[in-house]
Amino acid sequence: MKRSVPVLIVFLVGVLVLATYFIESPGLKQVGSMLNNWGVIITAFAVGLACVNIIRIHAAHIANQRTGWINSAVLLITMFLFIIVGIYSRNNPSNEGAAELFSNLFNYAYSPFSATMYAMIAFYVASASYRAFRMRSVEATLLLAAAILVMLGNAPIAEQLWNQFPVIGSWLLTVINTTGQRGIAIGVAIGGFATSLRILLGFDRGHLGIGD
Repeated sequence: MKRSVPVLIVFLVGVLVLATYFIESPGLKQVGSMLNNWGVIITAFAVGLACVNIIRIHAAHIANQRTGWINSAVLLITMFLFIIVGIYSRNNPSNEGAAELFSNLFNYAYSPFSATMYAMIAFYVASASYRAFRMRSVEATLLLAAAILVMLGNAPIAEQLWNQFPVIGSWLLTVINTTGQRGIAIGVAIGGFATSLRILLGFDRGHLGIGD
């Protein structure tokens, strides 16, 4: 019973949601919409559970004054600040001050920090690119040559040297790169379909916390 009921629920819900995309039925559409709304509610509870977990972990860091506990304190303060201001401004749309405060927090705090994180990631990308472009094989040599041609195609000075650099760079991006991306997308779709089918048929029960 412990194994069968969760698997049966997953199978029925999955089949009903899939059926709404292939069968034209007002009743079925209504059931699918209700199931999607339940999914949104469950997701909201999952986010709430994640917040509780964050509070528990970082509160322990602060209480025990572990290394970096100040960062944990800043994280909790900013999280509660965003939550309180966001809920208040949403429930009081007439309060322009609260809406402006939330907008300023997002535009002048969250966005700059996000941009900083992406800028830091750029250094890791550059390091990974250096390791990938070392000519240790034929494939790495071709990758390096393609990367140089694409960069030259986007550099204004290269066009002054030879007007075919932009053409070659554009061809590599729109033909070779797009072909590879589509192949990866097809592979991801097939893998997602296979995983979904295993979950629907009850072969994969890891998401339920049940062993095979």
